[in-house]
Amino acid sequence: MKRYVLWILLSLISFEMAAQGFNSINNRNHPYLAWQTAETEHFEIMIPDRLISMEAWIAAIAEESYEVLSGNLGVEFDRKIRMYLSDVDEINNGFAVPFGNGYTHIWVNVNDYAEQMTGSEKWLRRVIAHELAHIFHYEAVRTNLGLWNYVVGSPASRVWTEGLAQYQTEKWDAQRGDRWLRMAIFDSRPDYSDNESYYNPLLMYASGNSQVRYFAETYGDSTLARLLSHREDWIGPFQYYDSGKAFRKTIDKSYDEFYEEWLKHMNVFYYSQALQMDRVDSLGSTPEQLPGQYYFDLEYSPDRSRIAVLSLHSLQRPVRQLAVVQNDSTRNSRVMSEGPIRAGLDWSPDGTSLAYARRVRGRNSSLVNDLFLLDTESGKEERLTHSRKARYPAFSPGGNEIAYIVNENGTGNIFIRHLDNKRERRITCYPGDTQLIHLEWNRERNQLVFQRFNEEGRRELVVLNPDSGEERVLDSGPFDNRTPVVSPDGAQIAFTSLRDDVPNVFIYDLESDSVRRVTRLFTGAEVLDWLTASDSDNGSRAAGQLVLKATETKRREEVYLIDAGTSARPLPPGVKGPYTTWKSHTPPLTFPDRIEPDKSLIEKRYPYNSLKNISHVLSFAFPYFQNESDWGIAGFTGWTEPLGKHLVSGGGVLSLADPTNSYGIITYVNNQYYPSILFNVYRTPGRARFYVRNFLFDEMTGTDVSAIWPLDRFESSYRRSRLGVRLRYTSIKPYTLREYKDSPLIAMPEEGRQMDLRLSWRIKKQRPYIHNVIHPLDGYGIRVMATGAEKIFGSEISFFTTDFSAYTLLPAPGRHRIYLYGRFQSQFGEPLPQNFIGFSRYDNIDLPLHYGAIYLQTYENDRVRGFREFAAGKHVAFASAEYRIPFLPSLQTTILGFLKLGPTSFTLFADAGLVLEPGEIVGRVNRTRRLGVGSEIKNRVSMGPFQFIHSVGLAQPHYDLTGFDNYDLYYRVKASVPF
Repeated sequence: MKRYVLWILLSLISFEMAAQGFNSINNRNHPYLAWQTAETEHFEIMIPDRLISMEAWIAAIAEESYEVLSGNLGVEFDRKIRMYLSDVDEINNGFAVPFGNGYTHIWVNVNDYAEQMTGSEKWLRRVIAHELAHIFHYEAVRTNLGLWNYVVGSPASRVWTEGLAQYQTEKWDAQRGDRWLRMAIFDSRPDYSDNESYYNPLLMYASGNSQVRYFAETYGDSTLARLLSHREDWIGPFQYYDSGKAFRKTIDKSYDEFYEEWLKHMNVFYYSQALQMDRVDSLGSTPEQLPGQYYFDLEYSPDRSRIAVLSLHSLQRPVRQLAVVQNDSTRNSRVMSEGPIRAGLDWSPDGTSLAYARRVRGRNSSLVNDLFLLDTESGKEERLTHSRKARYPAFSPGGNEIAYIVNENGTGNIFIRHLDNKRERRITCYPGDTQLIHLEWNRERNQLVFQRFNEEGRRELVVLNPDSGEERVLDSGPFDNRTPVVSPDGAQIAFTSLRDDVPNVFIYDLESDSVRRVTRLFTGAEVLDWLTASDSDNGSRAAGQLVLKATETKRREEVYLIDAGTSARPLPPGVKGPYTTWKSHTPPLTFPDRIEPDKSLIEKRYPYNSLKNISHVLSFAFPYFQNESDWGIAGFTGWTEPLGKHLVSGGGVLSLADPTNSYGIITYVNNQYYPSILFNVYRTPGRARFYVRNFLFDEMTGTDVSAIWPLDRFESSYRRSRLGVRLRYTSIKPYTLREYKDSPLIAMPEEGRQMDLRLSWRIKKQRPYIHNVIHPLDGYGIRVMATGAEKIFGSEISFFTTDFSAYTLLPAPGRHRIYLYGRFQSQFGEPLPQNFIGFSRYDNIDLPLHYGAIYLQTYENDRVRGFREFAAGKHVAFASAEYRIPFLPSLQTTILGFLKLGPTSFTLFADAGLVLEPGEIVGRVNRTRRLGVGSEIKNRVSMGPFQFIHSVGLAQPHYDLTGFDNYDLYYRVKASVPF
């Protein structure tokens, strides 16, 4: 029992050792950054020194946020709130952490948020206020139980956490609410957790935003504050917060009853609004047959013979793919590229190349957007820019130049690159907080068209002459007009506008300076392309055709071709009255759209000290009882520094009856350098595996240091690679040594002190798939390891082991797959007997569990299924081939309320093995060959977030297939891929 308790504690340590801070998203350390701290009355602002010019903006927005949020929620802090801001990646995001006293992480100097958001608020104003609203929310529901409140009670669902932050800091608009909520309501699928839509995460934000606004408007903002301040008594002086009980005590309704009330209100509002607008069938067109379930961009080639489609094919397999589709009755398609390709495709005028942006690793391992050029005949992809933070490429009329938008520390500007001589020239010099998106080149008039989000927060469509620099603003007023698409003759520009709180399509005539509405769809439409009138269009479509994206269900999107001369019919005004007021309801104190910088708010500045910022995460202890001679206390503690530079975890069991029977581990992770450095000190059960006929535990006491270095050179879409090194000094002692006896196959396990060095390199590619745990559809991996031990510094053991393994998955009919795996090991010297290489008698448990540099179950011996004989030697080769067939999507069985049996697959397999130069005890032969065949049924088991595969199989040696006397019926727990 004690061993299992210790393993649970080690699992917590493994969780605590996961990447923290910004590296939890970008998976890289950035040691070159020199962090500084600027203090205000209520905040400690941590930024790299290169962002020091932003501190006055940050301070002003943060202090304004404190005043507003404190007044609205009735929350005060007795310590300063920590804020961390970074510009290393082009990530439009931020997050707040409830650990310790709470802190925030925010990416700044981004340009693309202008596309992600709408409204007039600039990024710093929006994101700082939003993330601080989370911190105030955490504080509002915090109790004297600390993080244990999340175990005893239910402090906050994510939908209300996000909804409260939006309500307190943002206005209701299309991108952060309306367009996603109205779609889900109209589709009768308001559940954002039903796994039926790519846009469910956005729907979650919209649903929470709407619920909190409706709650505040119906019951009052003071009631909202009371809802968050309610407490329940627990044990003694301890109290906890439970949102469900708070609902009942505050408004005399359960949350479910409130949800039904809110949902009815939303149904009345949106269905009434739907009566005032058109539906998709008003387009008078049928959907185009194109590959994909959701479309991010689509562009016809200049001669209309091919279509470039950037789409997501399936929610179960969310791989973003760029395909070129033949525009004929066959609609044959060829996938040209995949991964984080961004919208903004553009064909070259001659139709041979496609330009687009992709998020890749740039300088210092940052995640940035760079431009790529794809030869659509050969499929060769060329990277045009490096660490340029460039997007929205647009070919020039001659095709020998490309214009694009560059993010210059958060400021958007346009550059043009000559494809032959690679020279780049600047076209615009916009200052400060100006962002540009959606660039198009009007080749007929040699004009650049784009949306500009200027310093004053006004969004406007701009036409620019790249030679003279002359500008023309096409729209005036509070419109959010974006994604301009130029007509084939260059005289008109179609665009998508969010003025209806949902996208709809309009056309601007450059000659008459007039605007025509094309669609007024309730669920919206977006323009993707404008096609030249074809010979078959006759006179009915002389203006050509618009390519639109539209849908009435959140489960998929459709592409339509409509006459570009279409005009939306006039419709009566929208819904008015009490069902609309929730949208405009605001808290008592509101934020201004624009907050001016204020240097006077900075009280002091000094270099950041990471050690002083280490924060407590979680600690606990509980008694355990194994028997009368072994009882005591088990516990865990975790500490982290918000940037992830230092992480400390410890866990173990202290035997009060016999202190010598205590176990534990202390782990320290240092992320101050490019590789992550891990230190461990431990006395713990180490490896657990079968040894001849017995199950062997090794007790390991020692220390080690490891380094893990992700490698940019081998990284690509869905592929990762890393280099690892571990230096270890440990004392190894087999448990219950008296139970083991000398075997004619191998010696009895031994004790020993060992100092070893392990070097490893791994590369693995795995596309996302909902059933990857049990039935991955593709992927490959290579792992190379070398481990050596020497008799130095008291070590008693000397050996050298090499281990090379690889696997791949090959396509077969349907979703059947062929899995191939091979491994070769060699061992020299005299390792401890239990560290043999060879074949196990039984299957060792293979779970994807590791605890820093302490590996409990990994890299163990393989087994040739069909054989139950142990084998050990100096050189071991193993190969396995499986034909995998998905069988049942789910067994729909739950055991004990938490253990769920999911998908099942069936496998036919053949295992082969060869052992060369067996040891002296084996003696008489110098090789052992095995070949087993059989079948196996695999099933996925889920216990909360943890998943593993167990299986039952039947195998026989190849020479005994006709009989049934020598069969191997087995049960195993083993991962679907080896690493």
